[in-house]
Amino acid sequence: MSSRKFFSLFVLCALVPLAAAWASLRWGWFSAAPTVNHGEWLTQELRLLPAPERGGGRWHLVYVPAAEGEPACAEEGGAGTPASRCAQALRILQQLHAGLGRKQARVQALVLAVESPVVRARFPHVEWQAAQVGDVEVQGRIVLVDPRGLALLRYAVEPGPQQAQRVAGDIRSDLLRLMNYERSGV
Repeated sequence: MSSRKFFSLFVLCALVPLAAAWASLRWGWFSAAPTVNHGEWLTQELRLLPAPERGGGRWHLVYVPAAEGEPACAEEGGAGTPASRCAQALRILQQLHAGLGRKQARVQALVLAVESPVVRARFPHVEWQAAQVGDVEVQGRIVLVDPRGLALLRYAVEPGPQQAQRVAGDIRSDLLRLMNYERSGV
């Protein structure tokens, strides 16, 4: 093979992948690929909790109540009426904590609201912290927070028991996947 043919073949082999990459980015061929996560990624960086002083830290499942107009967590819906969003979120957090098994020690359930003794007795695995979050993007939702205190994913609190069970499963699968990535050092 002559050197001119070899050089032409070499340039062609180098330019074809570059042209294909440019075309796929230009026309968005792969941008609509589905993601594996079930929650919604936050659009901006949000430090919801303070970073731990020493290395390590725990993952947090945080419920951030809506700013105003949300019924108190102590209020329960009667027969046939839905419970408050906060009470439903507490049930989801309790269910998730119980379902984590041996990984419970690496995850903390937290509500950013004033503690209610009645509710605290019903949901002993959930911690309370009196804090106000001004970011509308996370209010009224359960937020997955990494060990450094950064909010990653948010999940809507659904009113019905079947929807709440689906949300709990979605959070659990995302949390376990992220915990595995953290452990592998990726």
